[in-house]
Amino acid sequence: NDELNLINPLISDTGLVFMEYHAMFGHEKISLKDSIVIGNIIPVIESVTVPDTIIRPSDATVSLHLIKASANDADGKETIKWVGFTSFHIEGDSIMNDGNYIYLYDDGSSIVLYEPDFTSGDELINDGIFSFRIPIYGNAMTDTTLQTKTGEFKWEFITQDEAGEYSKIREHHVFIQ
Repeated sequence: NDELNLINPLISDTGLVFMEYHAMFGHEKISLKDSIVIGNIIPVIESVTVPDTIIRPSDATVSLHLIKASANDADGKETIKWVGFTSFHIEGDSIMNDGNYIYLYDDGSSIVLYEPDFTSGDELINDGIFSFRIPIYGNAMTDTTLQTKTGEFKWEFITQDEAGEYSKIREHHVFIQ
């Protein structure tokens, strides 16, 4: 079932199906080849680039750690609506960012996310690699709510396409010491 042979399996990463129609009129056979796209293919988180261990600053500073996720949608990379992840602190049984997604960006760091000049850290715009520099706050911050917890975290990465379909979750464990 491909364009050349019409006998191979469906091209599952594109949703493209090739077919050949045959019509018989008496002893005459007429054939017509065609192809169609079947539905919306769900997006995929292809890979994540995340450190396994992050060292929390021991003073009142913030360190930034680049997180990347490569996402693809067989319907076209411009159909990726967003990429994000949630962070669950396993020992403390709590969720970072009130359980909301922490979004990654494919903006080439062209957008200032937080003043004065905090950008995503993304290298190339529209390359399908979504990035975010996650802040890790030191244990000497005067505002204790800003101190990043230590321990094991489960980060679940997911993406959504413009058709509203979600990818399967890609899980990564991170240790903050």
